Amino acid sequence: MTANGSRADFAAPLFDDNPAVLDLLGFDAVAEVVAKAVTAGGLDPVTVGIHSAWGGGKSTALNLIATRLEREGHVVVVRIDPWEFENAEDLRGTLIAQVLDELQSRVEAAPDIEPSKREKLVARLSDLRRRIAWGRVAQVLVSSAVKMSPDFEGLIEALTPKPKQAESDTSDAQGTADAQGMAGFREAFEALLKQVDGIRKVVVLVDDLDRCLPPTIMATLEAIKLFLSVKGMAFVLAADEDLIREAIGVHLESTAKGGFAKLYTEKIIQLPVSLPVLSLEQAEAYIALLMCKNAGELTTRAFEKVIETASERRLQGRAPYVVAGEDTAAGPSAEHLILAARIAQGLGADVWRSPRAIKRFLNALAVREHLARAGGAELDLAVLLKLYLLEIRHLPDFKLLSQKANAERRTLIAEWERWAHGDGARPADVREETKAWAGGEPALDGLDTQVERYLSVAATLLSDVRFGGAVTGALMQVIEALADSSDATRNAALQELAELEPADRQTVAEGLSEQLTRLSEPEPVIESLAAIGKTDRELTDVVTRLLSKPAVIGRLQAHHVPYLSGLTSVLHAIVGTEGLDADVVAAAREELNGLPR
Repeated sequence: MTANGSRADFAAPLFDDNPAVLDLLGFDAVAEVVAKAVTAGGLDPVTVGIHSAWGGGKSTALNLIATRLEREGHVVVVRIDPWEFENAEDLRGTLIAQVLDELQSRVEAAPDIEPSKREKLVARLSDLRRRIAWGRVAQVLVSSAVKMSPDFEGLIEALTPKPKQAESDTSDAQGTADAQGMAGFREAFEALLKQVDGIRKVVVLVDDLDRCLPPTIMATLEAIKLFLSVKGMAFVLAADEDLIREAIGVHLESTAKGGFAKLYTEKIIQLPVSLPVLSLEQAEAYIALLMCKNAGELTTRAFEKVIETASERRLQGRAPYVVAGEDTAAGPSAEHLILAARIAQGLGADVWRSPRAIKRFLNALAVREHLARAGGAELDLAVLLKLYLLEIRHLPDFKLLSQKANAERRTLIAEWERWAHGDGARPADVREETKAWAGGEPALDGLDTQVERYLSVAATLLSDVRFGGAVTGALMQVIEALADSSDATRNAALQELAELEPADRQTVAEGLSEQLTRLSEPEPVIESLAAIGKTDRELTDVVTRLLSKPAVIGRLQAHHVPYLSGLTSVLHAIVGTEGLDADVVAAAREELNGLPR
């Protein structure tokens, strides 16, 4: 696509969801700070928390941290993903074994360790593995965790059966007596670290912790605090802190009330670091870098130079951060930059502030282009983008457009764009918030064939997909409170909701509707959604769409309908849905007719 909107030989690319190894997000400063913190001697041992919402780039940050640490010859980096072995019978033991395995690999590969010493170190590592006999201590680990300052060593010592004296007398220096259980594990582990030449620090990077179930989260935290937290060790936990606290609350139940979960995480995590949320300018740069990378037009070094330039401009506050090169071999093309700017400006904050949400949007855009190509109806990418933004950001207006006959659609588009440029009145049934969209490039007036092609493609796909919705732990608490059976709890949550940003309010509304189809008694959710739709004008259309879904309407009972009074579109949807309970349809008709119940 060229700058004036003409078609170039360009196919929208697809983007994988794997963490990046190059810094496309400007997280280099965060990675540098964390790498220095875990290798410095001021905090030893230390646990750093890398916090962000869903899709905020935590795994990418861990990759950048690992890259910096691996440059240090005296640091061993261990990557752990508890989510991958969540079903393991002995999760804590598996975590510890991964650390021991990485250490053994380092010992065996070190060229400057004498063979006799290497053999002894490997034997001691094997001994430590044999100590992982969690059956003796697992039953009381949770109860120990409820104390803010438990005697960890004393707990392990008390719970581990002692070997007979005869066995101890016949053992060697590290023999069977030490291998009976976890008694003294921390002391033996710490002593081992001191004896491994060339290693001053072992850094364990823990990813995807907030994907795990509460028992897995607790097992990971316990393994770190009870057995691995010794001098020479550092941990970096990538997780949404609010979700971790929620998991602790679920696992410990009543003991986590009164702020205990917060205190528990603060005791384990000494240094919390929050990843920056993308700004609009950063999102534009990220999109441009993604497109530049996938286009394959640059050499590896040229692309790295583009990233370096973007980082420098970002530090200087010189937006846009990604700029065209002097020639096509030295930087991104003008076409990519124009498209990136249009995408970022057209998206809502719930999408452009989340790297993963941006990728999901770009992939969905690519699917539409590929469908159009497969059907022999190639679309100008700029036209496709503009219509797709209308579809996902202003669905009622998109439906209005799609339901018009060709001649009416042509007239509507012309009036819509004239109004956006200050040359006419707003068309009937078109919402005020679409003005910026209608005034954006490219103009659709006169592109009847391409508009019709897009509508044909969109008709084959789900038309109310969202790509944002970064549900943080804090937003999840609001959702759960709005689904609570207590009127007071719901009312307090509604007040809290009103103070959130528009994108977060929409995320809560959509999350609440998902809860509706899962609950045995949906009445509290229906009441909350209806209240949001009536009091929050910015969410009225969103709530109407959510409550009009067939899956939601199918859950309604007659006594739910009065909550929907005033939401006429929802009531009409109920009346027009075949197969519903007759009492529900009758109740909706009465509300529409204003009849007393």
